[in-house]
Amino acid sequence: MGASNCPETPRQKMITMMYLVYTAMLALNVSAEVINGFKSVGSAMQESNKNIAAKLDDTYTNFDLAFQNSPDKVRDMYNRAQEIKRLSADITSYIDSVEFTFIGSKVATMATIDQRDADGGKLPPRKIVLRDDEGNALIDSVKLALDMNGINWLTDKQLEDNHNPANFFLGQSGVVMEDKAAFQIKQKIINFKQRVNEALGEDSSHVKMGLDMSDGYDKDGKSVSWELLNFNEVITGAALVTLTRLKAETMNAEFDAVNMLYKKVSKGDMSFDQIAMITRPTKGTYIIQGGTYEAKINVGAYDSRQKFTATVNGQQLTSGDSGSVVYRTTCNSLGPQRVTGVAYVTSPDGGTKEYPINDVYYVAKPAGVVRLDGLQVVYAGLDNPITISAAGIDTRNLSASVDGGQASITRGEGEGSYIIKPAPGSKALNINVDATIDRRTTRVGSQRVIVKDIPPPILKINGIETGGKISKKDIADGTVVIPSKDPNFLLKIDNRMIRIVKMVVSVGAKEEPVQGPRFNEQAASIVRKANRGDKLVISAEVMMPDGKAKPVIYTATLK
Repeated sequence: MGASNCPETPRQKMITMMYLVYTAMLALNVSAEVINGFKSVGSAMQESNKNIAAKLDDTYTNFDLAFQNSPDKVRDMYNRAQEIKRLSADITSYIDSVEFTFIGSKVATMATIDQRDADGGKLPPRKIVLRDDEGNALIDSVKLALDMNGINWLTDKQLEDNHNPANFFLGQSGVVMEDKAAFQIKQKIINFKQRVNEALGEDSSHVKMGLDMSDGYDKDGKSVSWELLNFNEVITGAALVTLTRLKAETMNAEFDAVNMLYKKVSKGDMSFDQIAMITRPTKGTYIIQGGTYEAKINVGAYDSRQKFTATVNGQQLTSGDSGSVVYRTTCNSLGPQRVTGVAYVTSPDGGTKEYPINDVYYVAKPAGVVRLDGLQVVYAGLDNPITISAAGIDTRNLSASVDGGQASITRGEGEGSYIIKPAPGSKALNINVDATIDRRTTRVGSQRVIVKDIPPPILKINGIETGGKISKKDIADGTVVIPSKDPNFLLKIDNRMIRIVKMVVSVGAKEEPVQGPRFNEQAASIVRKANRGDKLVISAEVMMPDGKAKPVIYTATLK
């Protein structure tokens, strides 16, 4: 594949530059400075490998989430990515095993590692056996010792020898043996590149694999194989840097391949960083009591970092921080009103996607309603509860008033509740309902109600109502005639607000006037002197809560 089709990524350029430094060092006489140079290059490559590994983890995490959310859409690319991940892991694992075997075969049989407790205090050193009884390197132990800085191979003079790599990787200097590491690494990488290209299919032309296994030229200009070029007559430090480079190029190829697959999955997808709940009533916002409310609730996602524009009913709008455009209009026309337009959203590839807007709402003439709670009239002098409402308007935006100052009106405790108290002598009232909509107050209804006087109370003597029989013995000086509201009257009245001003007690032709509700001695006397079966009549004048005096008659048969 041509380089013009797949330009090098910044990571690949960095690795190439490091390897050029390493190659230049090979042309120099080996010295302490050169060894330290290898140390710097190797450390830099190892850090680069960690960064590539972290980016790979992020890409695979995103791939997993995409597969969980849309398995049918993502499955093909996901399976390809998993195959490439496995192939890369096989190569890097093999290179690690070669590296740890090589290091473990050349260092001491045991590593001593300093240890400290949580407070920094010194603990007995930890011993890690690096080779078995036959001298073979224990790969896991070597890796552990390296991770814990128990092996510093650059200070081991034995590892500066340029014979070690040739013997280990090639078999002997100038010879390539197929059972040795150099040949095996080359074949595995060639197979890796072929398998990755097969997994990518027609997309392989978009990925620069690197991992060049072609032959090269030695310092004398002689053509030599890849194995000899990288492992013949090089010091151990250089050989290990080569292994680190091969791991870097493998992971770099893996990242570019998998990242390309993920971009194909997410191509054209929008980026979102905020989630909101969208509720859409299917039968309107205001429901009559006893009706059914139904709403569709959706998850809405938006990118707070990206603005979009929309044309709505001719208005040009731009989204705000909430991820929404706000369309406002004054509702002057009655009936169904349509909201139509187009939203224009920038897609990840720089293009523009258009989304239609189509909605409808209804404008109705506001109509205020006054409901008399429990009664069809109001009564002068009493607190009469009423409830006001208007279709489509929150009761908190409604207010009530009375024309002409003929009554007082105050808010009650419930929504839309008011208390109206007509003045005595009122015959009728106009109760008005006003609504505040968009900071403007509009009269939305008015209702005329009739004002009635409070019905006359009933009188009782010793609990006996009018029309009953009463014993003469129950009537004495100080006996009280008690007035109370008619039990059929629904409004609440405090009986203490009903009082007898005066009364006339009559039995036959005899009568006695009394001030207040109590029998005096004269009135009690004419009752006691009457015969059984005579009719007792009390004509009372009762003051009511509305300030009016009402005549009330009490009758009973004496026994």
